[in-house]
Amino acid sequence: MKRLLRSVRLSLGFLLGRKLGLFVTIDVLVVGSSLMRMLLDSPEQNPMAVYHYLFLVPAALLALPALAGIVDLERRAGCLDLALSAPDAEGYFLRRAGAVCGLVAAQGVILVLIGWLYLGRIFPLLPALLQIAVASAFLGTVSLFWAVRLRTAGAVWLASAVTVGLMSRWFLFDPTARKLGTAPRPLLPDGEEALPWLASFAVLALGATLFYLYARRRLRRPERMLS
Repeated sequence: MKRLLRSVRLSLGFLLGRKLGLFVTIDVLVVGSSLMRMLLDSPEQNPMAVYHYLFLVPAALLALPALAGIVDLERRAGCLDLALSAPDAEGYFLRRAGAVCGLVAAQGVILVLIGWLYLGRIFPLLPALLQIAVASAFLGTVSLFWAVRLRTAGAVWLASAVTVGLMSRWFLFDPTARKLGTAPRPLLPDGEEALPWLASFAVLALGATLFYLYARRRLRRPERMLS
C-alpha cells in the first residue's frame, strides 16, 4: 500500500508540477463548499445533490485539466521518443492516468459514502459507487485517447471536454435519484429504477473500453505519435 501511495504521489507531482498545490486548493474549496451545502440543506430540500456535487463537479473541474498533460510533458521536453521506446511505454502513460482517476474515484467514493450515511441511506449505494468507478475510468480513457493524438495539453483538454459533453446524457446520469414517494433502498434500486442506471453504466463502460483500446493501439505504434 505504501508503495502504491508513493507511486500515485510521484505521478501526480510529475504530472502537475508546481500546479499541484493549486489543484489541491481548488479541490478543498469545491468539496468543502459542497459538503457545507449538504449539511445546511435538509434531506427533503436537496436529497439527491450528493453524487453531482461530491463527485461530478470535482471530477470535471480537476480531472480533465490534470489528465490533459499525460503525453504533453514529454512532447514539450523533447523526450517523447525516449518514453515511447521504453520497454513498458504503454504502462508508463497508463500509470499516470490511473493515478489521477484512482484519486478522483477514491475521493468520490468516500464523499458519497459520507453523504449516504448523513442522509439516512435514502438512495441505493452500490449503483453510485459503480457509477463513480466507471465515470472515472471514462475520463481517463477519453483523455488518453486524445493525448496520444493531439500535440498540446490545451487541445487535449478541449477535445476531452467536448467528448464528455457529447456523452453527458450518460456521464451526468445520477444513480442516486429516485422517484418521490418511493421507499428508500439503501443498497440496490428496484427493477424500474435499475434499468436507466444499467443503460448509463453500460454505455460508459463500453465507451471507456473503446477509447482505451484505440489509445493502446496508438501507443503501440510510436512512429505515428512522433510524426
